[in-house]
Amino acid sequence: MNPASSCYYISPFAKQSKEIVWANRRLQNFGPRTYVKSINNSELRINFKNGSFIKCDGSDNFEAYRGITPHFVLYDEFKDFRPEFHVAMSPNLAVNNAPLVIIGTPPDRECQYVQMAKEYQENDDCTYFQFSSYMNPHLDKDWLNNERGLLERRGEFDVWQREYMAKFVPGGVNAIFPMLSRDIVMNHKLLLNEIRNDRKKLQYYCVADPGTTTCFAVLFGAINPYNKRIYLLDEIYETDQKKTSVNQIGRKILDKRHGIWPRPDDWVFVADEAAAWFMNEMADRFDIGFMPTKKSLNKKDVGLSLIKDTILQQKLVISSNCKKMYWEMENYIRDKNNNIPKMDDHLIDSLRYLLDIAGYSLNDEKEPDDIEWSNRETKRFYTPEEDWKAENIDPWRDDDISDY
Repeated sequence: MNPASSCYYISPFAKQSKEIVWANRRLQNFGPRTYVKSINNSELRINFKNGSFIKCDGSDNFEAYRGITPHFVLYDEFKDFRPEFHVAMSPNLAVNNAPLVIIGTPPDRECQYVQMAKEYQENDDCTYFQFSSYMNPHLDKDWLNNERGLLERRGEFDVWQREYMAKFVPGGVNAIFPMLSRDIVMNHKLLLNEIRNDRKKLQYYCVADPGTTTCFAVLFGAINPYNKRIYLLDEIYETDQKKTSVNQIGRKILDKRHGIWPRPDDWVFVADEAAAWFMNEMADRFDIGFMPTKKSLNKKDVGLSLIKDTILQQKLVISSNCKKMYWEMENYIRDKNNNIPKMDDHLIDSLRYLLDIAGYSLNDEKEPDDIEWSNRETKRFYTPEEDWKAENIDPWRDDDISDY
């Protein structure tokens, strides 16, 4: 019905496409053979007599698909795609206004699949479908019920929800922070208001994980040494390499630090020990001295275990400003070999460095009932009013705070 149509079936890998639709001859045997002109097994291509063709390939071959002019494209098992493939293919769709169909099981972590699913649900020019396995008339419903019971008994209900109910459930049994919940996230203004009376007791930290190729992350946090509460107050998460110069990041650090607590001497600045260049430039340009981490001396799983304990004991509070911090923790899962991932963990690493440099432990420490100041030098001023008057600033003033 559509002569000279270029149609593409793409799965994550060319070998996978071959196994799904080619080796079993599902594609070659679909439709009347009288329409077929030739079949090329090496190229996984079927040519039709009307000048149309169907070509199968994998997303790993993304460089080969820049500049083609398709009439129809189908992505299968999309959660495992190379992100570069859609970047290369997307402009090609405009030439013939080609439809794009995306099929796949939801992943166990946020990725390109989740982002595009959200976009398609919100875009009136797109359509989004979610079908459970029970809607497939060819599947045995008793088998599905038995499989559900088996997975529930194994404690793998998240697998059931993803694989059979088509629901996006991050983490599951492979989650490194399975105890994580939105309950630890607090509106930023409310959080600042909560710690208002304890602002002088807190120890403030700015931890940088300077990435040169992927992400430049900075975490701003505070610890109450008496009740052991950890407050993650803000973040910088820059993936655009044009915006990761020391001048740009340095100015952002100064702005966010001032918005949280304006007294520079009360802050401890820490940076990845491998980023000596960053520490040197921050000292030269902004007069900020960063201490190096000791990550080479500390095991990662020990630091992650401590973070888990802070969540379980309700010591960790995350500001609503720290969206990428929560995103990293929610999507931090072990791989198929049960290894800790080495990606999307920039702010998680920063939190580990913060707890390490602070010498943080969960041993109980009672807040002293009374503090006797031996002389004026051991405290800045005598009353909160004098503090604000002397500094001539009020970082806690917020015209909208009454709304909360």
